[in-house]
This record gives sequence, structure tokens and C-alpha cells, in this order.
Amino acid sequence: MKFRMKKITALMAAAVLGVSTFGGVSVMAAESTEAMAVPADEAGMVVDGDAVAADGDAIPSDFIQGTFKPSETTVQAQDSYEYPFLGLNMKLPEELLKQIKAQTIAMITNEVWNDNADAIKYAYISWSEMTEEQKEAEVDKMGTAYDDWYNSLAKVGAIGIYDEDSEKELDKITGCTEHKEIGSSSDGKYKYYLSTNKDADESLKKEVEEIDVTLTEMTPFQKLSAFDQPQETSNEGDSTTVGKFETKGVDGKDYTEKVFSDYDLTLVNVFTTWCSPCVNEIPELEKLYEEMKEKGVGVVGVVLDTVSDDAKQNEDTVKKAGVLQEKTKASYPFLIPDSTMMNGRLNGISAFPETFFVDKEGNIVGETYSGSHTLDEWKEIVEKELKNISK
Repeated sequence: MKFRMKKITALMAAAVLGVSTFGGVSVMAAESTEAMAVPADEAGMVVDGDAVAADGDAIPSDFIQGTFKPSETTVQAQDSYEYPFLGLNMKLPEELLKQIKAQTIAMITNEVWNDNADAIKYAYISWSEMTEEQKEAEVDKMGTAYDDWYNSLAKVGAIGIYDEDSEKELDKITGCTEHKEIGSSSDGKYKYYLSTNKDADESLKKEVEEIDVTLTEMTPFQKLSAFDQPQETSNEGDSTTVGKFETKGVDGKDYTEKVFSDYDLTLVNVFTTWCSPCVNEIPELEKLYEEMKEKGVGVVGVVLDTVSDDAKQNEDTVKKAGVLQEKTKASYPFLIPDSTMMNGRLNGISAFPETFFVDKEGNIVGETYSGSHTLDEWKEIVEKELKNISK
């Protein structure tokens, strides 16, 4: 399967979600090749717009539903653009910038990651004409509404980077008909193309063709959006333990690093309340916990959005997380991040859910897993990680 990233705030049913961005962070789950709107009787995860909890009760629909304006998620006009993960810098002509500011042109980024979510398959920036109606349109966060809106835009051109397989499908991927190779990556794995649509307005095509493009060395991929800036990873990479900490759970109870001492291995699931794949995965993790706690396996949830960027606790989100824990009947703790962010391990996480493992001594062990998984998939992963710590 591939993982898809969209620079939109849409949250879609977990059974069909690719990778989406919400508030600058990413939501990851397996992408279906089918349409994103899944009937309740087929998906088994949504009933009357509400996700189903472990006991069959519905999780409140405001966790995953609502509408948004796609035009408000487009890329804003600025003097220059630097995309280190792509090895691509751009400076746009003044006229094109004016139309982006006026929102008569929509500048949008799209990307697809490979099966392991550790490299991109392709990523491109597109420019499309946007009517007043399209500018004011509001679409559902769930389903295919955003795709329908995006596909309705009149494509003008695109600049992007593509692996060998993607190179064969440039028309389909970009919505353009003419493609000019403008370079390749230093390792030869990717080609850069300027694409234009033969049916587009000639003056607009010329503006795209006059974009000043500079190719640079690609920064190693960090499982962020290909259009994000690289993050300092020293904290995460150097954190071999969760350290000592004191924090609260969303249930109001006190927790320390001793939460890990009762189990040989603890699965730490980092999630947010607005992430629909995260919400839908909780019943699976509860089943995992019930089945494997006798084998020495614990589960801990960390609700990252209960703390804001300024390190202050968000009481509304804490309450929402409490409702979520109650509705899903999760018996494992939902922790609020402590002031050390678990010795820095929680810093820099931008794709949700993210899961890692901790042994009974508080050491971070095994691999990190991005995206949601089924019960059977988690059982296989946990068995593997148990064998690794017993060696």
C-alpha cells in the first residue's frame, strides 16, 4: 500500500484514509484504492456518522465530522519557497503571486509515500484556476468531497519530483498533459518535471513556465510532509529512555515512569483527539491489552493535543479525551504529556498515530510504528518485539 499526504484539514474514515495534514501535523492510515466514503455496513467503523467503540456504542461524530473551506488550506503567496526534502527551491513571478494572493489561482501541494512510509514516491506543487464559487465552497471532512473539489479546478501547471514508477503516470498524477524534464536527484532515483496543461490559459501557462527553480541536495526524509522543513531530531534520536516524569492521566490520576514497571513490554500509542484513525484504533488496542496483559504486555496512550504548543494544558481537550476513553471503554491509561515530553521522545512527532515500545526499566526498545493497525497486525508486531527483548 502507499501513503498519501494532502495539505488539507480533512479527516476521513480510518478504513480508507491515506495521510492527511491537520493543523500542521499528519494523520496516517492505510489508503484504500476505492472511494473514500465507506458505507457503515461495509466499513464496520461508522454508524450514522459516528465511529463505533469497542462495545458497539457510537463515538461522538464531532471527533471526525464537519466541514471546511479547501481554499483556506492552499499554499500562501511568499517571496520564495524552499523544500529541502525535495531538493527544490522556487521563486514565483510577480503576476502569479498576485493571483495567488487574490485567490484566483490555487497553489496546492500533493505527495505520496512508499509502502514503508520512509521515502516519497512523488511530490508536486500545482497551480490551478479557482472560481469564486470554488473559493467559497465548503466540503465535508469525511468522504471524497475534497478530492471532488480539487479535481474540479482547472489545472494550469505543476512542478514536482517523481520516482521511476511515478514517472510513467505524469498525466494522471498531475492532471497536466505536457511534461518537461528539468533535472534529477543526485542519487538518480528521482526526476524533476515542469508540467503544463495544453488547455490552460496561455498567459497563466507562461507564468508557471517562468518560475525560477533551483535544485539542491535532498535532505534525508523524516516522515514529515515532503513540503515541511526538517526538524531537529537529536532529542528523539538520543532518547533511549523515557526518563523520570510525573504527569496526570485524563482520568485525573497521577502517573510516573513506574507505569511501565508492571509489564515486560509496554506499547505507547501517541495520538490526538481529532485524528479519526487514532480514534478508531483505540478499540483494537483495548482488545490487544486484554488479550496480552497476562503475557506481560501493557498499553499506554499519550494524548498529545492535551498540551498546546506553549506547553500549557488544554482543559477542553483533556475533557474530550476523557469522553473518548469512556466511550471506547479503554481500560489502559491515557496520559497527558509531562513537562519533559518523556525525556524528549514525544518531541517532533508530526504523523499520527505513532507507536513505540518501552521495557519495564523505562528503556525505549524496538521499532517505531507509524499509522493505525488492526488487532491481528498489532499482535504480530508485539510478538516480534517481545522476542527481541528476550534475546
